[in-house]
Amino acid sequence: MADFTSEVKSTFHTIRNDIRTSHFGSSFRRESKEILDFYLTKEQRTRFEAMDAFHRVFYGTGWVLKAMFMKLSPFRRLLFVLGMLLLFGVNINTPNVNVNTNGVVGGLLLVVLILLELKDKLLAHDELQEGRHIQELLMPERTQSFEGWSIFLYTRSANEVCGDLVDFLALDKPKAGVAIADVAGKGLHAALLTAKLQATMRALAFDDRAIGSFVGTINTIFHRDSPSRLFASLIYAVISENDGTVSYVNAGHLPPCIVRSGTLTETEKGDIALGLTRTAEYTERSLSLDSGDLLVMYSDGVTEAKNEQDEFFGRDRLNAHLKRASGSPEQIGLGIVSAVDRFIGQTPPADDLSLIILRRL
Repeated sequence: MADFTSEVKSTFHTIRNDIRTSHFGSSFRRESKEILDFYLTKEQRTRFEAMDAFHRVFYGTGWVLKAMFMKLSPFRRLLFVLGMLLLFGVNINTPNVNVNTNGVVGGLLLVVLILLELKDKLLAHDELQEGRHIQELLMPERTQSFEGWSIFLYTRSANEVCGDLVDFLALDKPKAGVAIADVAGKGLHAALLTAKLQATMRALAFDDRAIGSFVGTINTIFHRDSPSRLFASLIYAVISENDGTVSYVNAGHLPPCIVRSGTLTETEKGDIALGLTRTAEYTERSLSLDSGDLLVMYSDGVTEAKNEQDEFFGRDRLNAHLKRASGSPEQIGLGIVSAVDRFIGQTPPADDLSLIILRRL
């Protein structure tokens, strides 16, 4: 009994310390917003924003409970209804017993329901963690050795699995390919399509063909194997040892930028994204980097990162950071990630974040 009491005291002590150090107010607001974003429809969220505080509590609670109820399996709906009726319904106590039996049983039914839902969540979480581990094994090292170049590749998922792709392909000498892609959406479906896209690129990258034709074939396969209306953006670039020429195709991705002596130049907009049509033509472009120049490619998880005030990190902040950046591509890239993290603060990432930075040596 003493051990149990000590364990309970230790648990409450831990909870108290967590509350003290977790910015409880901002955490509560953030969790509440996530609940509303998940359970409420777009129309309900619009109506909710126009309500006063009283009606927000009344309608918001009702909408969330209804949506939560409808997501339960039939058996768990029954547990929920019985638990609520016993907990808040007519009190019919057992004679000569001073305990609200209905309330206790109702509370236990709701606890069982929570445990069942938590079990499902933990199983799904474990499976997603395994998926994330496989993704990490398929990702290249962050820094790559390639003669005449310094290369940094970085990707970070907003959830357990990632819908962004960065890759390095050691082609037949003296060439290498780098790729950055962003599958629409996030979560498991995006992660599966990302893995498919990476496998397709690696299988076809060694074919001796122009990169415009290569990306066209990737598009046809992605369109064939993906659900309708789902697309992905991609930049695929080929570099050569000790040569500052970069040949690339931009399929609907954010335009890369060149940083040269503190000035920044954005490249042209790209062609159509992958998967929107069965066949598409992609234009091969080229640019030339001198010693010390940077070529920066990034996903919208950088520029569209949002803080608690719903402000975007934006391209202006990214450009300002790049213009004054110094050090290796890895230092510059991690500096961008740190700047984004400082900007969003306690707000959870809204999207996957990826970067590729090439420096001509």
